[in-house]
Amino acid sequence: MSPAVSPCETAALVTAGDGVTFASGCEGTSLRLAPRVKVDGSWHGAGIDGPCEEFDREYRCPAGIAGAVTARVEGSSVRVRFEAATSAQVEAVSLDGELVLPGAKAWLSNGFQSWSQTGVVALGDPVSDDALQTALTARGAAEVDRYGNELSWWYSFVGGGDYSFVAGATTGIRFKPWVQISRADDAATIQVRLVSGGTGERIDLSSGGSVEGETFRVGIGSSLVHLLTEYGKAIASRRTSHPIGTLRGWNSWYELWDKVTEQDVRDNAALVQQTFVYSATQPFYVVVDDGWQQKWGEWDPNDKFPSGIDALVSDLHAAGLRAGVWIAPLLVQQDSTLVTGHPAWFVQDAVFDHTVHGPMKILDVTNPDAAAHLASVIQKLRSWNLDFLKIDFLFAGTYEGTRSSPVTGMEAYAEALRIIREAAGDDLVIVAVGAPPVASFPYVDGWRLGGDIAFEPFGPSWYFLINQARSVAGRWPLCEATLCDADPPLLRKLPESEVDVGVWVALAAGGVMFLSDDLRNLPDDRLHWQLTGSQSEMLLHGGRRIPVVQIPDEIPSTLTNAVIDHISRKSQHAIPTEWVDPHGGSPARLTINFTDGPLPPEHRAVPPHTAEEWYPALNE
Repeated sequence: MSPAVSPCETAALVTAGDGVTFASGCEGTSLRLAPRVKVDGSWHGAGIDGPCEEFDREYRCPAGIAGAVTARVEGSSVRVRFEAATSAQVEAVSLDGELVLPGAKAWLSNGFQSWSQTGVVALGDPVSDDALQTALTARGAAEVDRYGNELSWWYSFVGGGDYSFVAGATTGIRFKPWVQISRADDAATIQVRLVSGGTGERIDLSSGGSVEGETFRVGIGSSLVHLLTEYGKAIASRRTSHPIGTLRGWNSWYELWDKVTEQDVRDNAALVQQTFVYSATQPFYVVVDDGWQQKWGEWDPNDKFPSGIDALVSDLHAAGLRAGVWIAPLLVQQDSTLVTGHPAWFVQDAVFDHTVHGPMKILDVTNPDAAAHLASVIQKLRSWNLDFLKIDFLFAGTYEGTRSSPVTGMEAYAEALRIIREAAGDDLVIVAVGAPPVASFPYVDGWRLGGDIAFEPFGPSWYFLINQARSVAGRWPLCEATLCDADPPLLRKLPESEVDVGVWVALAAGGVMFLSDDLRNLPDDRLHWQLTGSQSEMLLHGGRRIPVVQIPDEIPSTLTNAVIDHISRKSQHAIPTEWVDPHGGSPARLTINFTDGPLPPEHRAVPPHTAEEWYPALNE
């Protein structure tokens, strides 16, 4: 699938009239945005405090006595800058305006981090200020299990007619960026907000000081796939300088959970040796997940690993395998001696409440001693000759709070990932989980793009699998920038057709293909369900699958989640049915019936809970 570029998609941004206006060649469409700033609790700019002026590629508006706010345009990207004329506390900067897009009926609502619910929802009326503020400040499960009507983090698209609109942040350096899309009073007009901040950030400026928001890329065009692809390519990523192929392996989590032992790992590694083909150019990773450590924050092996991680790694290497471990590097259990012995090492007014282990303190990497501690932890892991790190629960590092230095949560997050990457070195593969996208990509090799594929009380479930598929459908543009991990297919318990769908969902993300059953318990036939011929080709030579049409047949008003569907035993997810190779490497089309009944007649007749790959040229 190689989306054609229509003339209207190549138009550039210009400044004119009463805002920053997109010079769209798409008939009947328009976009106008004006810069604003939230200073000392109030919004200014966009003509509120007096007329704006146009300069060379800039649109400048007075912001009362506080200063001035400017939108700077470069190609398809725009960024807002506030310049203070007096002492001021900046909470957010934004671009607000109106979009005309005939036929628009749906928009993408993206969650903040890996596990957050993401999907297409119906275009609706604006939400209340209270509902918006609740969504902006939601943390943990409250943000993960979002309904999606209030805003979209990082990027969004609008579509349903002949043309589509895409807007997305390509940076996440200082502020948490988000997009809000809603119907205006005029039915033909859509309200658009592209915001940096407003989630608790506080930046103190003195007279003459300035602050910039995150960079947003915008576009209108006839090919939504093309617009989204170009957005993904515009995001800065480590992958540009350190490209690696699809990651293959086995991870201990989804059957052994945190009860994993050294013997469990050795036994499964022995079965990997007997079952899989691997080499230096096609390596296979054995990754020990949560359960190997003393406790969160005390990253030394416990009594279940009597040989130590270094000896286990040495033996895996001797067998030709590569080795990795899981770690939550920014969180420390509250009863740890680190917390009692070094209280200044932690963000003072922020905590993450883990459902099992209780309150967790968050490392303050702006404290030099805490930063040195984090670096020493990663250096110790590296000294064990590990090849792979799965770093988890990273979103907590973005929480706003009181730190040793007055930085925002995103600034602290970038510093934490910089410390981790520098201590790890360039050769250690790092996959980020429970992590915001864009801001993580300069430092990691891969990113989990959805929620967990199973919870321990439930085990493998069709409803968790389709929740993952909806994340892939909504987040595939980010896989243009990094290796995406859709979590492993689980081979136990589910019927073969559902296992096959799980394999396709994992492969569709294109970056990571792990197994996570206890291989000792799998019958031989189930072990070999994992890959068909074309699936093997995708794994060995790379490739992804994305929806042909980004908007599903039925558009929900809100997002559901896997737990709700699992308990009700009924899927309320809305996911596109037809999938293709985004870069044209394969002519095959993949039809997946995510529903409990027959597909509409315009689709290939595929049974419920089943995937079928087929070739239109031969079958139409």
